Amino acid sequence: MNSKMRFASGVSVLFTTLAFGHVMIHDTQRMMSRHDGSQLFIVAHTIVAIVLGVLSLTGGLLLLSRKHRPNSSEPSAP
Repeated sequence: MNSKMRFASGVSVLFTTLAFGHVMIHDTQRMMSRHDGSQLFIVAHTIVAIVLGVLSLTGGLLLLSRKHRPNSSEPSAP
């Protein structure tokens, strides 16, 4: 994958992660204020959201920070 595509993918993942976090915070606040669902569901919902957010953020940061390593199938530059 070329560097421009990797950069665009990393930025896209970061923006998607931020949007996901924003939606999850407001969703959790709404559930807590309306007392929708059980307390166990809210805790599980929050834990799953945090885990997915951390994994997504990690993937985006890796896309942005990884240096290009030549693949064995790609011809190397002299």
